[in-house]
Amino acid sequence: MKNLLNILRNQEVYQMATQAVHSLNYELTGEAARKASDGVKHPVMARIAAKLEGESDVRLAREGESDYVIHLRVATAADIEAITALELDGYDGYLAWEQEDFERDWRTNPYAVYLLLEHHSVNDEDVALVGMVTGRFLAKKAHVSHLIVHPDFQGHGLGSYLLNQWLTLAKDEKIRQASLEVRESNLTAQMLYMKHGFTVSQKKYNYYYNNNETALLMVRPLN
Repeated sequence: MKNLLNILRNQEVYQMATQAVHSLNYELTGEAARKASDGVKHPVMARIAAKLEGESDVRLAREGESDYVIHLRVATAADIEAITALELDGYDGYLAWEQEDFERDWRTNPYAVYLLLEHHSVNDEDVALVGMVTGRFLAKKAHVSHLIVHPDFQGHGLGSYLLNQWLTLAKDEKIRQASLEVRESNLTAQMLYMKHGFTVSQKKYNYYYNNNETALLMVRPLN
């Protein structure tokens, strides 16, 4: 009988402990979700947002169809899910960063810079995220982590537009150098970066975890 009571007591303790863990996990999960919009301040993005307020939208003419109206803005925490979805489309199913990576970067990196391109229909009834350039602005170097244009909007020069905006804003911040990594096999992207003054600085072997492909580190001077 005594052994049976001990077993029942242990089971009760186990159940209580399990409930406590589940409750704690729930609370932590809720806290993490809340902090998606909290965390560190982003002073660089705040300055950029002020600069972009007066920027004109970009209108893309399409033969036989309504024009595209493209609007450039800085991201907010509410955009993280859409940013991850755009990465999935732009990289053809490959996620260099998971959603939690973007959330962590947003919460902890005060130097983060996320520029987004939105498609607006002419009457503003339809809005969609179609491009982005993300990374960080440090005191002396701006690094591009992602430059993505949705496949349906490629071929209109939006990648070049995004990169040019990034470099211009970095110059405004008195940053001296810009850098990025690109797949060794991605010749189209390399040509775009070279067009904007980037040159290959070094090779990073086995850089991409999905196929161990080599990355090219490309840099260009700014100020």
